Amino acid sequence: MQQAFDSNTLDVLISLGRKQGQLTTRDLEANLPIHSMSAEDIALIVVHLEESGVPVELDDTLLTPDAKPVQAPAKSAEIIPFPDRTTAARMKKRNAPLKPAAPAPAETPGFAKQERRAAHWAVAVAGLLVLALMVGLVVLLGA
Repeated sequence: MQQAFDSNTLDVLISLGRKQGQLTTRDLEANLPIHSMSAEDIALIVVHLEESGVPVELDDTLLTPDAKPVQAPAKSAEIIPFPDRTTAARMKKRNAPLKPAAPAPAETPGFAKQERRAAHWAVAVAGLLVLALMVGLVVLLGA
């Protein structure tokens, strides 16, 4: 601990703290060369004061070397307020008519429908043949 102060300074701080009920960072800065002291030295003085029955409320920046100020978190989303009734009514009012719906796709010709049906039947018959072959193999092998 640096001896840049004497025991009289500590006694003054103790009596001031008992009179006020506590000591703050400003009280320590007014009576001690805090800016030229290390964090360990400040911590030792605070421990001595608290052991004497004087509570000390310090800023965290005094006990952390090279402390940087805490930055506020960046906004992640913007909150948009719900519109009031006049704004909602203005939003509902449409000046231009609605656009007509897109024309329905032209109906497929009859021969395309027949080809699709034939393909469906071919797939169904092939599936039944595969199923019949599998059952035959199982019966033949006796598994």
